[in-house]
Amino acid sequence: MKKRFLPLFVLGMLSGTASAQRATDVLDRGLVAVQVKADSKLNKEGGIFCSWRMPAEEYYDVKYNIYRDGTKLNSEPLNVSNYLDKSGSTSSSYQVQAVVRGVPQQMSDAVTPWANNYLEVQMDHGNLKSTYIPNDACMADVDGDGELEILLKFDNQEDIAGRWKKGGNNGEYAIIEVYKLNGKRLWWIDLGPNMADFQNNENNIVAYDWDGDGKAEAVLRASDGTVVHKADGTTVEIGDMNADYRPAGGHTGGAEFFVHEGQEFLLYLNGETGEPYQIMEYPLKRLEDGETDLNAAWGDGYGHRSTKHFFGAPVLDGRKPSIFIARGIYTRHKMIAYDVNPATHQLEERWHWNCNTPGSMWYGQGYHNYCISDVDWDGRDEIVFGSMVIDDNGKGLSSSGLGHGDSQHCSDFDPYSFGQEIFACNESQPNNNFRDATTSKIYYRSVGSRDDGRANMGKFVDDIPGAQGVSSRDDNLVGAAAHAGVDGYSKSSFNITQNFRIYWDGDLCEESFDYRNGKNTEGHIVKAREGEIAVLAGSMTNNDTKGTPCYQGDVLGDWREEVIMRTANNNIRIYTTDFPTKWRNYSLWHDHQYRQAMVWQMCGYNQTPHASYYLGEMEGITMAPPALSMTGRDEIANGSSIDAGSNDKHIIMCETNDMTVSVADGAQPYIFTDNAPIWTQGHDDNNNITTETYTHTLTGGAFTGSMRLVKQGSGVLVLPKVTETYTGNTDVWGGTLSFDGTMQSSRVWLNRHTTLISDGGKFMKGIQAEYNARLLPGGEGKQGTIETDSLILNFGSRMLIDLFSDGISSDQIKANVLTIGKKDWKNGPQYLTPVMEFVCHPASGEDRIAEGKYLIGEFGKIEGDINDLVIEGLNSQRKTLTYEDGKLYISIENYVPGNVTWTGAEGGDWDLDKTPNFAVDGSEDLRSFVQGDIVTFNDIASVTDITVSGNVAPKSIVFDNSEKDFTISGDSIVGDPTVEKRGTGSVTINNVNHTGNTTISGGELVVTSLANNVGQEFGSLGGLDKKVTITGNGILGVSGSVTSGQEIFVGEGGAVIDVKPSSSLTMERGIGGTGASAVLSKDGTGTLTLGSSNQVGRLVIVAGVVNAVESGDQTQLPPVVEFRGGTLYDPNGEGSYTTNYAAFEVPEGATGTFYADPRCNYRGKLTGAGTFNVNAAGVRNYFQGDWSEFEGTLVPGLSKRATYDPSFDFDNTYGLPKATLQLNSGVTFNNRGHAVSIANVTGSGVLAGGGTYTIGGQGDDIKFRGQFDGSSVVKTGDGTWSVYTSSPQDNIGSVTVNGGGLYLDTYNSTTCIMSGTITMNSGTSIKGTGTVKNIVLNSGAELAPGRTTTADVSGFVAADGNLTANAGSVVSLNIKNASNTTSSRSFLKVGGAFKADGTIRITLSDNYSPEEGDEIVLWTAGSFSGTPTVELPELPEWLDWDSTGLLAAEGKLRVISSAGISSKPAAHEAVVCRVFTLSGVLVGQFEATGATAVERAKSAIGVSGTYIIRISGADSASTVKVVID
Repeated sequence: MKKRFLPLFVLGMLSGTASAQRATDVLDRGLVAVQVKADSKLNKEGGIFCSWRMPAEEYYDVKYNIYRDGTKLNSEPLNVSNYLDKSGSTSSSYQVQAVVRGVPQQMSDAVTPWANNYLEVQMDHGNLKSTYIPNDACMADVDGDGELEILLKFDNQEDIAGRWKKGGNNGEYAIIEVYKLNGKRLWWIDLGPNMADFQNNENNIVAYDWDGDGKAEAVLRASDGTVVHKADGTTVEIGDMNADYRPAGGHTGGAEFFVHEGQEFLLYLNGETGEPYQIMEYPLKRLEDGETDLNAAWGDGYGHRSTKHFFGAPVLDGRKPSIFIARGIYTRHKMIAYDVNPATHQLEERWHWNCNTPGSMWYGQGYHNYCISDVDWDGRDEIVFGSMVIDDNGKGLSSSGLGHGDSQHCSDFDPYSFGQEIFACNESQPNNNFRDATTSKIYYRSVGSRDDGRANMGKFVDDIPGAQGVSSRDDNLVGAAAHAGVDGYSKSSFNITQNFRIYWDGDLCEESFDYRNGKNTEGHIVKAREGEIAVLAGSMTNNDTKGTPCYQGDVLGDWREEVIMRTANNNIRIYTTDFPTKWRNYSLWHDHQYRQAMVWQMCGYNQTPHASYYLGEMEGITMAPPALSMTGRDEIANGSSIDAGSNDKHIIMCETNDMTVSVADGAQPYIFTDNAPIWTQGHDDNNNITTETYTHTLTGGAFTGSMRLVKQGSGVLVLPKVTETYTGNTDVWGGTLSFDGTMQSSRVWLNRHTTLISDGGKFMKGIQAEYNARLLPGGEGKQGTIETDSLILNFGSRMLIDLFSDGISSDQIKANVLTIGKKDWKNGPQYLTPVMEFVCHPASGEDRIAEGKYLIGEFGKIEGDINDLVIEGLNSQRKTLTYEDGKLYISIENYVPGNVTWTGAEGGDWDLDKTPNFAVDGSEDLRSFVQGDIVTFNDIASVTDITVSGNVAPKSIVFDNSEKDFTISGDSIVGDPTVEKRGTGSVTINNVNHTGNTTISGGELVVTSLANNVGQEFGSLGGLDKKVTITGNGILGVSGSVTSGQEIFVGEGGAVIDVKPSSSLTMERGIGGTGASAVLSKDGTGTLTLGSSNQVGRLVIVAGVVNAVESGDQTQLPPVVEFRGGTLYDPNGEGSYTTNYAAFEVPEGATGTFYADPRCNYRGKLTGAGTFNVNAAGVRNYFQGDWSEFEGTLVPGLSKRATYDPSFDFDNTYGLPKATLQLNSGVTFNNRGHAVSIANVTGSGVLAGGGTYTIGGQGDDIKFRGQFDGSSVVKTGDGTWSVYTSSPQDNIGSVTVNGGGLYLDTYNSTTCIMSGTITMNSGTSIKGTGTVKNIVLNSGAELAPGRTTTADVSGFVAADGNLTANAGSVVSLNIKNASNTTSSRSFLKVGGAFKADGTIRITLSDNYSPEEGDEIVLWTAGSFSGTPTVELPELPEWLDWDSTGLLAAEGKLRVISSAGISSKPAAHEAVVCRVFTLSGVLVGQFEATGATAVERAKSAIGVSGTYIIRISGADSASTVKVVID
């Protein structure tokens, strides 16, 4: 029997109250002993390392003894919960004993050491035959024995390999099993056929003790066919056991697969036995009543978005856990919370949340995982779901509006800001953001164009204040305390993996966990900068490239974390650390946020857990706050009293309302804890977050004895005005302590973000204040005093001092010693020294405090420099702190301002009332700057690099520079002065200022920041309400990553925004302007992201990138966008359906690039004559506008920006009749069934769609090497369309040529390059060589086979089908010689019928000399018909054509003698001889006899060559060829 440990003092108090604020699990000691091998590299000594659990109730006054084989090893009780026994062995036995307030307690169960740093748990699947691979897990104590059990889901390997076919693997599917740590299976679940998904992400089970009986119950979603196998051997069948909605042969589509049919159920089960408490219809339905189409409801039809499920156990009322369920991703989200009736286990709906409104700040904001955290520190949990937070009341608390992503982290990453922070990477609007979790105010953001898929944040190194964050696409190491990229460090040098953070070694820094060598490999632990410090030998990670463990949590040993991993043989191992640590902390399991992570971790893409608090040795934050636990505490109810009956008990006040409790004088509790809360509530509106503060008041007498007082919660505790004599510490961990009496013997410590209010209070043991702790003498607006022995003001702490003009009086603080703390950190928080904040109360009718010397404190000694104190609240007056005779004064004087011009005579410092760098207008006198001066900067300046030293408050500033360029850096310009930029020069403002409105009428004003709603209250040009007006084509330059919530207004003459290289400007609101006449030019290679409702008529993109946004259902662009260069990105809103009405212009000689928005209709015009690259980004990019006047080159592209592959859908009939369409390889242009006219087509892409394409209308030659896919084509214009072997039109529709020609450029290929019938109309021609399907020649058309355009052509045109030459058409064929080879003639090859009723025109090449007997085949066909006119060329007069074999299936033409006979004359016969050249030219004629004719001819010709002699007698005729040398 396992022992669950409760210290004696706790056992004595359990009977005191039955109610609980937050119940913490009662767990055993969790002692583990591990054999450790010495490792000098890691500074590890050998021996047996032991560690054990310290529960929340042992936070105070508990130490430990450790025993080996019954012998105590420690000479003094141990303050920490780990010990290295250098002399131990694996045969030893170890026990631990708590020592509570000096009293030893019961011994723990004995353990023997593990040989390695893991416990292997053997899996037992009973009679199941499939191979089961351990996947994600949850842990809880389901049987109440104090040991945690494992609820583990398994992948069915054979079922997955079979692609989830019907029936699974012989009736076996994925399963969930519940195991003891000794490998005993308690019960299990057969998930059945209808819970399948391709990642097994959505088969989740979670466990928590909702009914408060000390044993955890389980919750999961089930479906038809799920079977629960209970501990007693019986089963519970869920739904229709015959239903199987899987594909019969398995999933055959893409990777993603989800069963998304059938009934779904919510199961609430006994965690120990599996016995159902509730089986109910799943409350978050796949389809709501009235919905029938999954795609219409969710945006996809295959179940991805609807099959995302999340479960948890948030404490929504600050007291008891609720069952939380969520569903959905990418678009809509549904959530519900139930309270459990512990007696009946009935589920009572607490609230129900649903958002299915595109454009809403809550729509599509969820991630693949979520977490539960009390982000606003009101004691109630919130639902942190990616880019939004849902409050405990079921309303939206806040949303960043940045959409979906994969990885989020929530904790107190910045200990110097109130509340929790969130670091998250984004997919919808990458890269990442670091923000206030309550308000969603963004502290830091990196902007990119690709999914930033991974992120991590934790305290990884100890020389940078606050936590550090990394994400995939951001090169910065993000500093949580600085709210910025860490200056001086690169992310790559830190070795922080973007997976899980973990406490593993002995310091207070976190390490990172990841796979060691890619997916499904060993896990390992990596320390920032140092690299690998531990290998989880023999383990394997889960979930493919996500590389996650089965589970990570503090489940054994001390406060460091364990990792559960699977092994190659499909068992699991629990790995634990073997590093000693000097740091004391209670179990992370008892931290309220970390405990929630132990529930939700397995849901979706399992993510790393975080504690609620911050630890860091550098910052001195080395102790976690006391856990929000009721274990060992007696609750005091409102209206009751604390008296002698409470002595030596831990008393707590924690009701969520105002309370009053009386104290009997002399009461001596052991500890008095007050958790006075606030209640921060969301109202579905970032700008409507309300907070109610509760006050707990003690009345009556004083506490005494050794009691310590602990203030938790963000509300107010009021102590009676008495002399408190208790001697324990007074620790204000949260909220406000109000005390006007005397604290005689207790030191008061104020944690960060707390407040001490006292009017006349005396604190005899001193006060210590941490960052943002506030000290309010008298309270707000009331004059008062505080006295203390010592006052330690650590950096960032704050004194609020009221100043009153009446009587020149003020609050006062008196102390023997004042200590002023200071840090010299880089990359730290805003304040590195204490702050003295003055609250002024001027006399009636005055607007500022009266001049004078105000006594604000009396200090016997000051340690530190009063000049280090930051003074706030007195910017418009001269103020001087002085320490005189033990008294601290602030002296206040008014300034006398005037008109001054900067000279830089004494250097570059612009300070207050110190350096004479200004000339007084109208004189040569120089003086220093005073508040209220009217300041001009012009070309008389000798120094132009200006550093503001201390805050300066001019009345106005004018930059009137043309020859010199100014740079302003340093501290702030305050007081809301107007800023005007004139001249042609530039001004760069690097600092953050509180200036007024700005006007730019000339030159360039460069800023490095602007005010916004995402973390920058003030920027280079003031706050959110300050307007920037640009006229006369003045330039606003932007350097760095800048977001603006300020209005930028385009005035008369236009404006230029020049975003510098590697810079960005993101507008939170639209650009203002005068409407149609306002022209905004975007220059520079950086990125401009526009806001909504822009009021300019024309946007000219000269260079760089412009990002558009959408609002409602419309893209937010000016009416006209002109591209003179650069790139425009429409929003990447795959989850919404929008319309873009902007007209685009691309002037001649310019090139513009555009990336479309998935699911967007484009209805604007396109004009100009430049080159326009248009990239479809996803599904349903419908280009519907009139682009018919565009005369340039349109280059469609496909650039996947979201989930689905893009398609370029030209959804209109306007066409591109004057444009060239350049279709590059891999791009498909789809006409969606419309008839589309295009002037010219180039490239090698695809023209598709059911409509007809008309090409060539401008008369250009068409050399398109792509394909027409299924569309018919009409060729017009005078140009020639060339078709190539490399791009055969093998799926083209019909082809009609109405103008110009068709050229088959295939080099006599027998591959069909035109599958549709070609119809040639009047005035058109087909030339070239190659094979097509069918040809129809109408009247006036010509078919002229041949590879060249000269008369000497050869080669064939083949028709695999038919060739029809109608009357009036011409078939032109050429003969080069009679060899009947491919190159000897131009000819036809017709596979079907050749019907010829037009003209067949035959020509001869110049170098062909026909000879009698030549036979030429001019075509072959399956059949021949028709009565064509045959035009034969003239032959030499001695030759004739024999065409009797021409008009046949094999069209032959023969050469014969012109007489038809040949006879040789007699020797004596008189003959006439005519001599011809081979080409038929008569060169001579003479008379001779038959015997002398040849010799006579040779002598008569006299010129060498080959000749034909025609010899004719009365009764004879012959032809002789002679060669004359």
